[in-house]
Parts: sequence; C-alpha cells; structure tokens
Amino acid sequence: MSSVRTPSLAWRLFVVVGVGTSVAITVSDPAWEKWKSVAGEKLPRQAVRSLLVGTAAIHSAEAASSYVSARRSNLEQPGRWALATFLWGFPVMRRLRKAAA
Repeated sequence: MSSVRTPSLAWRLFVVVGVGTSVAITVSDPAWEKWKSVAGEKLPRQAVRSLLVGTAAIHSAEAASSYVSARRSNLEQPGRWALATFLWGFPVMRRLRKAAA
C-alpha cells in the first residue's frame, strides 16, 4: 500500500519559511542585521542557533523512529518515509501511522 508522505502545502511553506529564516539569520550577518532591525534583540542570535540545532536533532530522532516504524510495518521504501519525516516533521509520522494500520 502506498501512501502520500508529504503534508499539506501550508505546512510545507511553514517549515520552509521558518527553518529557512532560522538558517539565514544564523549564518548570514546581513540577514541577522535585517532581522534585528525588524524584530529587535528580544531573541539573541545564539538562542536562534540553539533552536535550529534543536530542530535538527528532533527531526533526526523523528526520522530514525519513522524508519524503524516503516520497516516493522513492511511499508515500501522506509528510507523515503524517514527522509520525508526529517524534512517535514511530525505530520509525516501521523501519515505513517495511518499507512501502517
């Protein structure tokens, strides 16, 4: 049984814009200066870096869990389930649970 792995377009845009902004203001000084001029320094740059690292760690753990779950459920291409989970997060895990049921 094949199931759609990707969540809604709105969720994908949310992830791309949110993580993309975090990456940009973490690695680019001009992007950080622009962010600081708009949002102020209520959230220090180091905190944004920590949030980005935490996001990557959580998504990695979710991806590993999805891979194991897809293999145990004998779903096709467990690696693709893991990749989709790493990219898009928990909505893919919900779809994986439905596909495994």
